[in-house]
Amino acid sequence: MAALGVMAEAANARLLQERIESVREQVTQLQDQVDRFDAVADTLTELPKKLSHKVMVPLGKRAMVPGKIVRSNEVLAHLGDEYFSWRSTPQALEIIERKKKALRKQIEMQEENLRELSAKQTDVGSVAQLQKMYEDENIREIQETEEESELGPIPRATGEDIKEYFEVEEEERLKQEQAAWNWDDMMKRMEDLEAREAAGEGLEDKTTKEEESAEAQAAALKAKGNDAFARRRFQAAIQYYSQAIELDPTSHILYGNRAAAYHRLKKYKQALDDSDVAVSLHEPWVKGHYRRACALAALEQFEDAAEAYERAMELCPTDENLGEKAKQMREKAKAKANGDNVAAQVAESKPQSAPAPSTVEPVPVTSPSLKPPVPASSSTSFVSASSASTAFSGSIVEHEITEKTSTPVSAPVASPFSGPRQSRFQGTNYTGQTVTLEPVGEAQPVKRVSRFKAARAARGSN
Repeated sequence: MAALGVMAEAANARLLQERIESVREQVTQLQDQVDRFDAVADTLTELPKKLSHKVMVPLGKRAMVPGKIVRSNEVLAHLGDEYFSWRSTPQALEIIERKKKALRKQIEMQEENLRELSAKQTDVGSVAQLQKMYEDENIREIQETEEESELGPIPRATGEDIKEYFEVEEEERLKQEQAAWNWDDMMKRMEDLEAREAAGEGLEDKTTKEEESAEAQAAALKAKGNDAFARRRFQAAIQYYSQAIELDPTSHILYGNRAAAYHRLKKYKQALDDSDVAVSLHEPWVKGHYRRACALAALEQFEDAAEAYERAMELCPTDENLGEKAKQMREKAKAKANGDNVAAQVAESKPQSAPAPSTVEPVPVTSPSLKPPVPASSSTSFVSASSASTAFSGSIVEHEITEKTSTPVSAPVASPFSGPRQSRFQGTNYTGQTVTLEPVGEAQPVKRVSRFKAARAARGSN
C-alpha cells in the first residue's frame, strides 16, 4: 500500500509539473506577442500623421503640375481572425494598444495561475513528505469521532482516487477560466463594436428600424385595402393587399382578405390559391377555411367544400350556419355524382353509328347560298332563281369532282329547275343573312364545259 501511495504521489507531482511548464510557455508566447506589438508601434510612430501630401510633379523639363501622394502612411491593420482594414498610423496604434492591453490581462491571469500551481506543488510535496514521515514512524492521526470509528474502518485512498481528485479540480479550474474570460469572444465583440463605430450606427438598430418600418407600411396598406373593400372597390383592394403581402409575406390575414376580394370579382381560382396559403400559414384560422370552402363551392368542388366547412365548424362549433352549409355541399356532391352516373349510363346505351366517310361536303338544294358576283362573259349569261335581290350575269364553268368514297343517298334529290318556278321565296346570301329572292327572266340550265374548251373559247374570243 505504501508503494502505491508513493506512485500516486509521484504521478500527481508529474502532472502538476507538466501543467506548470505549459502555463510558463503560454506566458512566454503572450509576452512575445506584446514585444512584437511594441516594435510595430515604434515603427508606426515615426510615420507622419497625414494620409496624403500635396506635391508638384515635374512634367518635362520646365513644366510642373500639382499632384498628391496618397497612402504614404496607411497600413493594413489586423482586426482579428481573418479581418483586415486600411487604417492610418494613429488608428493602427490605437488598435495595437487595445490588443496589448488584452494580452497583458492574459499574462496576469496566467501568472496568477502559475503561482497557484506552484503553491499546490509545494503543498503536495509537503503532504508527501509528511505522509512518508508518518509511515516511517508508524504514526496515524485520528480524525474521526467515536461514533464514526464504530461504523468500520475507512479504506485508504488509492492512487486512482487521488488522480480523480486532481482531474476534477482541474476541470473546475478550466470552467472558472472560461467563465471569467474568453479571448475569441472578446475579439469578436471588439470587431463588432469597431464595425458599428465605422458605419455610424448599430446594425441591430438599423435592422429593427427596417422591420418596424416594413410592419408599419404593411399595416397602412392593409387599412387602405379594407377601406377599398368596404367601398366595393375590389380591384383596388387586391392591389393594396398584394403590396402589403410583399412587405409581410407571413401574414395569413392579408391572404385571407385578398381571397375575399378575388371571390367578389368571381375569380374563384385565385381566391382558392390565397385561401390555401392562408390556411397553410395559420391552420386554426376559421375564416381561412370558410373562404376556402366558398371558393371550392363556386368551382363546383362540393366534396372538398364540405370538408372545408366541416373543418371550420370544428374550429368554431357555435356557428350553426357552417354545419348547414356543409350539409348542403354534401347533398350537391351526391346529386352531381348521381347525375354523372345517369349520363354515363345513357351514353353507354346509345348505339354507336359510324359516319360514312366523304371528301365532298353536301350542298343544300332547297336554300342555296348566294355567291359573290362573277365577271360577265360574252359566251353565256345566266340568272338564277336563288340570286340576290338584284340580278347579275356571268360565266359559269363547272367541273366534275371525282369522289374518292361514295356517300349513301337515302332518296333522290330533285333539281331546283325541274319543278315549276316560284315567284318569290326566301334564301340565304353569302354573309349568312336571310333575304327575299325574286326571279328575273327564265332560269337556264347549267352547261357543263370542260376546262380545255373553256380556255380555247376564251382564246378565240380574244
